[in-house]
Amino acid sequence: AAELAAFIGGGGTGKVLQIQQHVEDGLTSFTHNSSATAHRLLLASNAADSTSHVSVTITPSSTSSKILLMAHVFFEGTTAPHEFLWGFHRDTTLIGAPASGSNRRRGISTVGENYAVSVDKASTPESASYQFVDSPSSTSAITYCVSYNTSATSGTLHLNRTVVNDDTASYELGVSSIIAMEISA
Repeated sequence: AAELAAFIGGGGTGKVLQIQQHVEDGLTSFTHNSSATAHRLLLASNAADSTSHVSVTITPSSTSSKILLMAHVFFEGTTAPHEFLWGFHRDTTLIGAPASGSNRRRGISTVGENYAVSVDKASTPESASYQFVDSPSSTSAITYCVSYNTSATSGTLHLNRTVVNDDTASYELGVSSIIAMEISA
């Protein structure tokens, strides 16, 4: 325990100063944006149940701090899994994506498909796990959230469940999470 306390609060560069985490176990859905290049933010205000989200708020202690973001999303969509492109937003700004300048969709991660799309697309969930280091240059509270886009302009992402939500062993449930870790620079 003493080693962990020294590591977390020991000062100097590269030390973990704080960790904020949110684990979402709610079952909800998010509708795709009507623009193929716009991201849907997994915030409660965009969720069908108005409460579930994959976001976390952190207040950096220094403008020189780095924020290590880690996310895991358990989902299934009505759009083919390879269509999902995942990212992070700092408040309303997309971060960690290639610079704009074309009509291409931008993000950090895609998803490897768990099962052939045409065979089992309503009962086999997918997951995306990815990370990014942000330099927010702020000591104000920042909300980071998971976001996605697809080239489909209609459809639904089902968070923590499959498209078909029958209460049988064939339809899995899971959890999603986001971690923000402040690192001294």
